[in-house]
Amino acid sequence: MKFSTYMVLLFAAFVCMICISTSVTAFEPEKVEVNPELENFTAQFLPPQVLNVTDGVYVARGYNRDNPVLIEGKDGLIIVDPGESLQAAEVVKEAYNKQLNNIFDRKPVKAVIYTHHHDCHIHGASVFADNDTEIIAHDLLDDTLYYDWYGQLFPSRAEGGMMMLGGLYGNDSDWYAGGALFYKQIRGPSGYMPPTITVNDTLETNIAGVDFNIFSAPGETRDVLVIWLPEKKTLVQIANCYEAFPAITTMRGAVMRNPLDYIDSIDLYRSFDAEYMVSLHGPNPVVVGKDNISHTLTSYRDAIQFIHDQTVQNMNKGMTPGEIIEVVKLPPHLANDPYLQEYYGSVERDIYEIFWWYRGYYTGKSRDMYPQSPTEEAEMAAELAGGVDELTAKAGNALDEGNLEWALVLADDVLLLDPDNSEAREIKNSTMIALAENTKNVQERNYLLSEYLVETGQAAYPASGKPKLAFANMEDKAVTYMPMDTLFRIMAVSLDASRSLDKEITVGLQLTDMKNTESSDYALYVRKGIVEIQPEVPEDADFTITTSSMVWKNLVLGKLDPQKAVSDGKVKISGADSKAFYEFMALFNE
Repeated sequence: MKFSTYMVLLFAAFVCMICISTSVTAFEPEKVEVNPELENFTAQFLPPQVLNVTDGVYVARGYNRDNPVLIEGKDGLIIVDPGESLQAAEVVKEAYNKQLNNIFDRKPVKAVIYTHHHDCHIHGASVFADNDTEIIAHDLLDDTLYYDWYGQLFPSRAEGGMMMLGGLYGNDSDWYAGGALFYKQIRGPSGYMPPTITVNDTLETNIAGVDFNIFSAPGETRDVLVIWLPEKKTLVQIANCYEAFPAITTMRGAVMRNPLDYIDSIDLYRSFDAEYMVSLHGPNPVVVGKDNISHTLTSYRDAIQFIHDQTVQNMNKGMTPGEIIEVVKLPPHLANDPYLQEYYGSVERDIYEIFWWYRGYYTGKSRDMYPQSPTEEAEMAAELAGGVDELTAKAGNALDEGNLEWALVLADDVLLLDPDNSEAREIKNSTMIALAENTKNVQERNYLLSEYLVETGQAAYPASGKPKLAFANMEDKAVTYMPMDTLFRIMAVSLDASRSLDKEITVGLQLTDMKNTESSDYALYVRKGIVEIQPEVPEDADFTITTSSMVWKNLVLGKLDPQKAVSDGKVKISGADSKAFYEFMALFNE
């Protein structure tokens, strides 16, 4: 099924909220085959279902990118991870009402629990909650949300998330093969609500007559919460154990993750001796029986520990990650486990991530001491091959021989040196399609197909290479709660160094509506290519800006034009004329 116009919102997390329109009549090729293992795995998400885990515990599987959980108490309801958007949450709510005799009309929602900050777990909250609903989250949720996602790396996270999730072709059933941890995506505005109760280590509470033990369980993120219902012997978990091999760090990019945190948190899960386990991602979210749960969790943590320990052992022998991936393989009892198939994460990529966690990029070998740009590597490849034409022939031979990874690299080298080389373009196109069709790893498939569509001009990211456009389209709800420190970091990485290397400017900033928790007065120092921001009133300001915090946020993010802000009376400039203000704002990337 083809769509002439495809609209999608990037996430914050996973992925941003930029609206993207791609106009195509049909992609070429019309169909991209799916690895049979991946196809069979994805098919398990369908049809969407509300599953009864045990008395009063339900999970909605396959309706959006997470599996929202509903817990029924005596006089109210509790929602765990309400979904990726307002629209997604409405679909889930309707499904629960249909299955459970309009349960949301019969009982109020007493609490919404966020297991962590990723967008598909938080943006549907207001569909279920009102001002009387408690919002429970880790006390690091806000810090992590604005450091990892809605912060200085937002444009990079947004585009990486779009590529990883296959967002450019998510409505095309001849191309799309899901996201491994989910199948369907329902984008839309955010209904995020900030936490009213936060958990640092543990929280024991009773909500609507149901006992809850909530624990901090870092792993995939620093702000993971796991929920234990002692009376129901039910564990509700996410972020550290999936129905797929883990990605220590995802291909979209994320803050580095401590691999040992995964193991420690899963050991916490094992200690509950649960009879029911619910996962907030995956096609089969319910595991029943102590032995089954124990086996699943033990195998999962053992796989992570095996890869971790063998990687470190070989690091201690002086081996590089490239050498380690040649000798470290999962043992058969783990490699054959259904929860450890590489639909999402990859053993080889995790070896690299573990190596980098402990050592960084440098392997300890002299040959790796001198990083080369892609163009420099391509030039050397062409010289060794005997020229660009010979390098093109080598790429074609690699494709013909089924050596797809080398064909991709060699063809890409040619295109770096000769962007209009039609033969190399055809080789790279064919290689990316073939790699996508062969892999069962959905992150690889989605990245390959996304790059193919962009490079062949069949789709585009309007914000690609345009950070200001990405920031300007950031979800308004996220901007509302954004701390000033986060905003100032965005401001710092947006300064155009080439236009400011000869500048030394001091600007005062007075925010008229700040709470006691944050300063209302700042000094902005542009100093030869950097901007330093201090919470103080500068004595020698060239001029001073007076405005509200939201207006300033929108100015920095590019949501509001400086001249319009002045003409509308939203910004007042003292100590200089408005032109000085406009010139100052122009120093930050358009």
